[in-house]
Amino acid sequence: MTFDFIEKRPGPGDQVIWFPFAENNDFSPSWWDYRSIDGVKSYTLLEVHQGEVEVARIELDPGVVIDHYLGTPALGNTALEIELIEVAESHRRRGIGTKIIRALASRYPKRRLLAFSEEADDFWASLGWTRHDHPEGPQLNRPLFIQPAAGV
Repeated sequence: MTFDFIEKRPGPGDQVIWFPFAENNDFSPSWWDYRSIDGVKSYTLLEVHQGEVEVARIELDPGVVIDHYLGTPALGNTALEIELIEVAESHRRRGIGTKIIRALASRYPKRRLLAFSEEADDFWASLGWTRHDHPEGPQLNRPLFIQPAAGV
């Protein structure tokens, strides 16, 4: 199973608000409908295709700070946060998310992927990623999962 990662960038006509993704009912619109353009772009948006079909969307952020979480390794600028990932509703429960994460690890071999879990602890743990908790507990802070040093 191969995936094409299409990086989404604002066009010359995009000024204040940018619509990076086409409307698609297979995805949560509140996550992907638009982005403001503020002149500072730290994140990367990816549209993931399998053949001609869009199967996932991803937002990556290289500017993540994790040293306030317990027991985190010193990653410096090798850390790359998976801010959001969503597999198209019609393609869920087929292992596509796992395969996409592995493909992302191959795409960014010099980076350590990590994610703050949004009710997906079992998914991140199934990848063999290490869980780190915030010292103030889980009530207000999501658990952090970090890819193993050797890859996924």
